[in-house]
Order: sequence, then structure tokens, then C-alpha cells
Amino acid sequence: MVMGMNNEPYMAMYDVRGIQDYIFKTNYAKEIIGASYLVDSIIINGLREYIKTLEPGEQCRYMLDWEHDDASAFQSHEEILMQVMFIGGGNSYVLFRDKETAHRVNRYLGRYILEHTYSLNLAVAMLKKGDSYAKDYQNINKEMQRIKAKMPEVRPVGALPFMDRDSITGFPLCKERKEHGEEHIYCTEAALKRDAFLKRETVYAEASGKKDNAEKIFDNMVTEKGENSSLAICHIDGNSMGIRIQKRMQNIESYEEAIPVMREISMQIAKSFRETFDEMCVRMDELSPKIKQGVQLYRELIVAGDDITFICNAGLAIEAIQYFLQRISEKGYSACAGISYFNSHFPFSDAYQVAEACCSSAKKRAKKPQHRGTDGAIGCYLDFQICTNVRAAELSSYRDKHYLVDGEHIIARPYYVPSEMEGEDGKELNRKNEKNNIEHLKKWLKNFANEKFIARNRAKKLRNTIPEGLREIEAYLFFLKSRDVRLENPKEQYRYWYDALELLDIDLLGKEGGRDEVKN
Repeated sequence: MVMGMNNEPYMAMYDVRGIQDYIFKTNYAKEIIGASYLVDSIIINGLREYIKTLEPGEQCRYMLDWEHDDASAFQSHEEILMQVMFIGGGNSYVLFRDKETAHRVNRYLGRYILEHTYSLNLAVAMLKKGDSYAKDYQNINKEMQRIKAKMPEVRPVGALPFMDRDSITGFPLCKERKEHGEEHIYCTEAALKRDAFLKRETVYAEASGKKDNAEKIFDNMVTEKGENSSLAICHIDGNSMGIRIQKRMQNIESYEEAIPVMREISMQIAKSFRETFDEMCVRMDELSPKIKQGVQLYRELIVAGDDITFICNAGLAIEAIQYFLQRISEKGYSACAGISYFNSHFPFSDAYQVAEACCSSAKKRAKKPQHRGTDGAIGCYLDFQICTNVRAAELSSYRDKHYLVDGEHIIARPYYVPSEMEGEDGKELNRKNEKNNIEHLKKWLKNFANEKFIARNRAKKLRNTIPEGLREIEAYLFFLKSRDVRLENPKEQYRYWYDALELLDIDLLGKEGGRDEVKN
């Protein structure tokens, strides 16, 4: 931290660490929904609560409405003690008139997050404000990276040997709750999530005039309980947003110019991704009746800027993600996505980690030089994994163990979603990534799902033959040809075949079993 005079202004940057893990660290649907509601806008909510502790005459000296207030107020009026500059990429940037004010707010925020979540940590970077916004922004992000790298993972004290403990968190069971006429006891974290779930349900009912019945939402999503109880967690993350912002801001030095531009950028990103998510939900509503009538087959969990996570019926995932990525590219943005398929007995926390790992895998391929467009443009990719083993979160090693044959992977994923972007960037991206085009996968999904093309038992036999190597594949294709099933060019096509056949087989997940059943 750079020290300075007590009356010198400071810039602070806030980052709540571990939000995604916090949300999915449970196998109870209501705790997942409650946690996502709890952490939504938690920094702004904490600042609002802090201002409520002040005298009425002091409250007007703190400015939180960064989307609508005067961006130059802090620069122009010395009586303003705090102003939120903007919120973007999950981080909040705030100006303080002096160090003492900043420290008071920081202490309150740390306590607020602890009391309302029990286990989340607040990372704070703070530097003396200079005259150059560009330098301050660069320095405070470097300071945050340094702080997060050295910041220990602080967790509340776990249960002592003589205490009953939560099987997932390890925290002591200490909060009694009466639910559905029965007494239950939970750890503090779980109790806070359940309280937030009840609050969220009340808010929804008041806004919509109907009960959401969120307690049963995951049960409703599956096509059928048992063999067809497959769900999907989908995680979407924007590509190179930091670089995009840097290009826009590279010639802007002063705070007077920079703050309005940064606000515009942050709001535009959030608006574009939010609108695209809502459009995708409409698309899922259109597709849902083909899978199951009368219920919503998806659930929003996190939509924060370019960071999106939702859960849906397994049958919707590929179509929904493809639609989202195509629409977001039309708006001039790029994103990657990961899909984790699992049954209702598989641990949510592990399934989410797989989705996140798939998203990282998609980004890794998208950012390779040979896949970039003109001027280094990055295309939209998606990856997926079927979870039958909790170790699938270690995606690279898991795939090397299960999909590596004769030194080569038998899967083609991640897949490129063709760009809808206008101009040379879009054309170049589509040309360079044609081999990974998702249409190859969809073509074979359609073919293998058609029993007139190939009988189901023979399709499964082909799936089981592919891991035995190219020679065995060719031998089985010779047999299929004698049964009027023609599959040509196996050396170029078998990876698409395997991906499609594995996706078609996700209904078998219901028979695989798992560690802990997801409960309501």
C-alpha cells in the first residue's frame, strides 16, 4: 500500500474471492439458489448498509449510484467523501477523500461480508490517487494481483472433535431450523444460504404475484427421474475483456475523461451479456416443450457482467450455448463456455468445477495463434464433459487417462461456434476454425439419433470400438457396410463420432450413481 497524507484521496479496488465455489459448495438446491441471491451485488449492498449507519446529513456525501450520478462529482466537490467509480469484471472501484474514510468503510465491508456469508473473503487494494487515471488503474490492478497472490485462504474455525459437523463444509452444526414441520440443524453458512433462499422466494412472489416453487426446480428440470435424470451446468465467460478495455482507454489519462468512458464500457458489457442471456432463455422456452411440458427447464444462477452460470435440462445445453455465443458475437463480443453434464446424484460442487475447467479448455484453444482472426480476434468456443467421476474436474489429466489412445485424443472438443461478426475478422475466424466447427458435431448427433441411419445397439458398439484404435474402427466399419451403414473417412471423422455418441448416451448417467444425492 502506498502511504500518504491523511487528507489525500485514495482509490480502492474490491474483489470478493471464491464466489463460484461458495455457491456450489452444497448438494441442496435451495442453498445454491440462496447463495446466488446472497452474493448478488454484495459490495454495493454492503456500502448501502454502511451509509445507513451514518447521520442523515453525512449520507449525502457518499455516492453509490455509479450508473446514473455525476461522474465528475468527486473531482469537483471536495465535500464528497466517497464515490463508486464503476463496477466491472466482478471488481468494484471506489474513490475516497482520505485514508481514514477508506479504512472505516473497508472494516465495515469485511465484517458485513463475514456476517452475511460466513466464509467469503474480501480482497482490498488501495493506492493514493494520482493525476493520471491510466497509471492508477494499472497500478491498482497490479496491487490487487499481488495481494491475492499472497492472501491466505482464511476460513472460519471448523468443528472440534466433540461437535457434530456439516459433511460438506466441515463447519459445526449450530443453527436450528424448522422446515416442513420437522426440526433440522445446519452449520452457519448453510443457514445463511437458506435464509437468503426464503428472502429471495418472498421477493420473487411479491414481484411476480406467484410462487416460484424453487424448491422443486431441479427435480422439475430432469426429463424423468431415474434413467433420464441428466442436468447440465453451463458456465460462460467473456474473452479478453481486459484487453478490450485497454485498447479503448489507452489514450485517456485524466479522471474527468476516464470515469464516464469506463462506466459506459462496464454498463455496455453488462447490458449486452444480460440481454443475450435473456434472449437465450426465450430460445430455451421454445425448445423446452419438445423435452418436457409445463415446467421451466433452466435456472439462472449468476449473471454478473460477462460471467454467467446457469443450470438446465441436459437436452437444452448445446443448443442454448450455441445460440448465446452466436448472438453475443453479433454484438461484437466474444466468449467461451463450458458444459458439465451430470445426474441428479452427482455433487453440484464437482459438476461446477468441471464446467469451469471446460470453459478454460475452450479458451485455451480459442486463444491459440492458429485459431485467431485478423488483428488477433478470438472466436467463441465451447467444451463439454460428462461427469461419471468426481476426478473429472482435473480435466486435462482425466482426458489423458480416458481419451488418449496411441498418443492421440479420440475426442474433437472443444468446438468452435461460427462467428456472426461482420467483416474480415468474422470471415477469418470461420475459415481458420472450420475443422473445429460445431456443425460437425451436430451433423453426427442428428445421424446417430436416427435409427434409420444406424441401429442404437450398433451405434453403442461403434462408441465402444473407437477407444480400441483406428484399425479396430475400420474393421467394424467394414461390418457396418455389410449392413448398409456407410461411415466414410474414419481417420478424419471418428473424433466427431465419439463426441456425438457420448452425448447421445448421457441418459445412462442415471445408472452410474454418485457420492451424494442432490436434495431439495
